Amino acid sequence: MLLPSLPDLNIPVSFIAFHPFFLILDIIYGNVLIVCTYFDVYIYVPLAKRTWLTLHGDEPVVVANGGFSGLYPSQTDIAFRNVFGKNGTVFLCDLHMSRDGHGFCLSQLNIQNTTNAADAFPDRRKTYTVNGKELQGWFALDFTSDEMFSKLLVTQSIFSRTDLFDFSSPYPTDLFLEENNNTQVWINAEYPAFYNQHNLSLVDQIKQLLEVKKDISYISSPDIGFLKRMGPVFHGLKTKLMFKFPIDRSTVEPTTNKRYASLLTKLSMIKKFAAGIVVPREYIWPVNRARHLKSSTNLVAKAHKQGVQVFAYGFANDNYLPYNYSYDPQREYLRFVDNSKFAVDGVVTDFATSASTAIACLAGSQNASKKVHTLIITANGASGDYPGSTDLAYQKAVDDGADIIDCSVQMTKDGVAFCLPSVDLISTTTASGPFMSRATKVEALQSAMGIFSFDFTWEEIQSLKPQMFSEFNGELARDPARKNMGKFVTLSDFLEFAKGKAVAGVLINIENAAFLAANKDLDIVGAVTIALSNATLDKQSTQKVLIMSGESSVLDKFKDIPTYQKVLHIKKKVEFVTNETALEIKKHADAVFLHKHSLYTQFRGEGFTLNLTNLIECMHWANISVYAGTVVNEFQDIYMDFNSDPYTLIHNLIYYGADGIITQYPSTANAYTRNLCTGNQESYRIPDINPGDVITYALDPKEVEEYKPPPPEYLETKDFVTPPLPPVAAIAKKNDHGGSASNSIFSLL
Repeated sequence: MLLPSLPDLNIPVSFIAFHPFFLILDIIYGNVLIVCTYFDVYIYVPLAKRTWLTLHGDEPVVVANGGFSGLYPSQTDIAFRNVFGKNGTVFLCDLHMSRDGHGFCLSQLNIQNTTNAADAFPDRRKTYTVNGKELQGWFALDFTSDEMFSKLLVTQSIFSRTDLFDFSSPYPTDLFLEENNNTQVWINAEYPAFYNQHNLSLVDQIKQLLEVKKDISYISSPDIGFLKRMGPVFHGLKTKLMFKFPIDRSTVEPTTNKRYASLLTKLSMIKKFAAGIVVPREYIWPVNRARHLKSSTNLVAKAHKQGVQVFAYGFANDNYLPYNYSYDPQREYLRFVDNSKFAVDGVVTDFATSASTAIACLAGSQNASKKVHTLIITANGASGDYPGSTDLAYQKAVDDGADIIDCSVQMTKDGVAFCLPSVDLISTTTASGPFMSRATKVEALQSAMGIFSFDFTWEEIQSLKPQMFSEFNGELARDPARKNMGKFVTLSDFLEFAKGKAVAGVLINIENAAFLAANKDLDIVGAVTIALSNATLDKQSTQKVLIMSGESSVLDKFKDIPTYQKVLHIKKKVEFVTNETALEIKKHADAVFLHKHSLYTQFRGEGFTLNLTNLIECMHWANISVYAGTVVNEFQDIYMDFNSDPYTLIHNLIYYGADGIITQYPSTANAYTRNLCTGNQESYRIPDINPGDVITYALDPKEVEEYKPPPPEYLETKDFVTPPLPPVAAIAKKNDHGGSASNSIFSLL
């Protein structure tokens, strides 16, 4: 159907969201939503409205805490300009005051760690008593508004985040309201009693702000007296007053002199002066010392029964999440809004994009059909949740919706082929305890000492325990409770399991074939060939069989079986490939496994993308599929362009052209492929982020232009073309250690 041109519609246009790369407007034309960006016009038929378990049945609100504070310094103009969230996203400003009575958005009372005040004014250090406790540092009330605006710069207060954007002045609250006049805003007044002690009134300041913007959506404070004084000010307006609770519920509230823990039981009293409460997320889903969730409290249900809304705060993608979430930030949001028992009325977050994805795209999608048709390939099963290549990791991968489960084949010295992430047992088993004396150095395989599977019998391997492996330590280490769970799996058991579960396919990874044949008399290629034949996977096309190796000579051994897809593993990070090299790859492989960071170059080692490489384009030109990985959920492995968010990363890898995702967390990839925003993006869509977009927009263009990246790393034929495999002098006699389907360890799953 042809629609009139946009200027001829003569219908209202409302502002949904602004992003440096997207101006999004929604236009209602009949029962059709027209979404206009800078680049395209999209037409959508709206989804049926969903009823939520919030107080009023509305979709939970996303509150951008200080703007996009997960990336930019909190409460700055650049942080607020770069919020990209679903329709109705609210911008939260923490109100503080200068010595001469001007309001500013600042995330903390003590601005020592949030500005350059200590360097700019080293003699302004003060000590104040705040809520009965002494606090030493630098404070806004010790500066004039001119000093703050002209001489202070707001800095990123969380030091694990980038300092690349620490160049904005403190944001005056009146300017904040003027520049966000078409946006819902929230003013949080954290310390009214403290400012009163110094003859500065937050009540009067908010009255002045009402002259700038009448429709302030929310006012919050932990001070009951302040909220009661605000009641008459906002009488007749739509502003909601919210009572905020601190993290430490044993703290004393200044007006009543009662502990917040006691006040939490007096919801009927709170309703008399506030429309809702704002609480730390742990008030609703407590976490034990082992970083596992405890049962939810009944706070939301009790509040809703009293007609009191509940907002939860403290959400951030780069938090050290409870292990229950598998480092998937959206799973945490969903626990609060889509748990079948209750839904909070809003979430206050440093990453509004991620909260919007959870609420607008993932909530209610558990049983949805697949919307994004990309292959989900595991990396040693669901190895983010269980030790890799174990029975539990494979079962979890199947449960989580993986299309292709994988086995990295290793060999024992008595000829048993089994699945394990590495030939070196040190990181993925407990071998370093009882067998450290058998550590040796094999230069052909790795520079470090190792304990190698080919020096062990299958019986000795079974005497060990699997071990959870992660590149991250400390607070980002994976669940210690699962560190040694699961059992080792032979290749034959793995294949029978895959057949029994009817997964779409298997990937068999073969490495070190030449070394094993020449030095250990082990025929790993032969062992794989026999196992696949015994499982009859070479005689059918129902389930895909992918053979992966970094050695062309290994892939060539399977060229006579047309149903097998051969995947070349390009292990090093590369940035450029010529057409000639791509055609050489095509002689040996149908697909490549590329490191995800090979798809784009990096800006100055700062954790931001710069340019798209030519790898996917060139591989597709040569009719070669591209699988990108390895994707993990831990935020430290995700470039900041992608919001420290695995969903944004996965979305953009596919947007760049990847044909499949190789991941240690298949549940996250599977949830993404079923997201409800794909194909029906009424008010929100996961952003397409072109490499270099963030820094080009946020930094001085001259600074970006002057950066000269190092010469690109070329992919060359010498990186993957290997000589024919040497003959195997002797092969260990075939034995029954691998078991059969009838006595498989999987039979108990």
